[in-house]
Amino acid sequence: MPWIVFRQRTRARAAVAAFTYFAAASAPIPWITEDPATGIGLLITASAVLTAPWIVLWSEDGAQRLWRIPAALFLTAIPPFGIIGWASPLTAAGLLYPGTGLAGLAATALTEAIWPVHPKTIAAAILAANLLYVPPAQPQEIKALNTADSPDTFQKEESARQAVHNSTASLTILPEGAVRRWTDATEAYWTDTINQLNTTKRTVLIGTGRPIPGSDEFNNSVLTIGANLAARFDQRIPIPVGMWKPFGPADGVPLNLTGPGTLNVGQHRLAILICYEQLLVWPMVHSALESPTLIVGISNATWTKHTYIPAAQEACLQAWSRLFGIPYISAVNL
Repeated sequence: MPWIVFRQRTRARAAVAAFTYFAAASAPIPWITEDPATGIGLLITASAVLTAPWIVLWSEDGAQRLWRIPAALFLTAIPPFGIIGWASPLTAAGLLYPGTGLAGLAATALTEAIWPVHPKTIAAAILAANLLYVPPAQPQEIKALNTADSPDTFQKEESARQAVHNSTASLTILPEGAVRRWTDATEAYWTDTINQLNTTKRTVLIGTGRPIPGSDEFNNSVLTIGANLAARFDQRIPIPVGMWKPFGPADGVPLNLTGPGTLNVGQHRLAILICYEQLLVWPMVHSALESPTLIVGISNATWTKHTYIPAAQEACLQAWSRLFGIPYISAVNL
């Protein structure tokens, strides 16, 4: 994509190329909003915002691509642009330079600028990185459980609770939305399960909403119950407009850019990516700076399963796992 944008002969044509790329990547938005017209408006707005850095940094001078392309890539990956920075070409770093971490991100940004001039050098570097890459071993004591959504909240939570009872893993992970809201009443309902987990020295991570006292908002969180209690982990970047509502009623999920990037549970340091965050660069980079030992993706696909978004999330998790040489595990509420 960067090469296509920068090979255009005018700024206007470069803008069209970049906008077309982001609009195509944003195609599911109208299908996951209640009002298709609103969805189309969001698609156009988001694509235009992500196109802006490419318009500003485009130059017909090929020699300047060495810094302009990386600058555009990183501008669209970090906040504020990074809050909607899906479909970033930087995601390809996991395929091009596996096991190289943050250096691989930088190399990917430079690759788009260098390969038209030195294709053999770039090809050799990519080949070497892939030949030297050794996939990380998957931890056997951790299990992710997918859950099924249900209009009956009690039935849904009972199914999740029974799945936890039947799991023998030392650490079990339930997806986003496995429990709709965690309140004092919810905790009382789970008391027997919590006691059993403590007795058997097992731990469970649950994706759930935590009401914010004195507010209609809630935190989209990961809660730990059982033997190895940990601090609550809150989603850092909720999906804009749908969950984080900067211009709407205060009844969604607040933005949490300064929240922690990992959660320590026993001997594991988990880089947790909640749903929408899996498609972005910034949350994973933020987590990687805290030296995680496992990438954990949890998501609620009940409203996106008719689109390619769940497949894109899984592909991103695989790419992040390859880039940082860290195993990953994912749990989905369907």
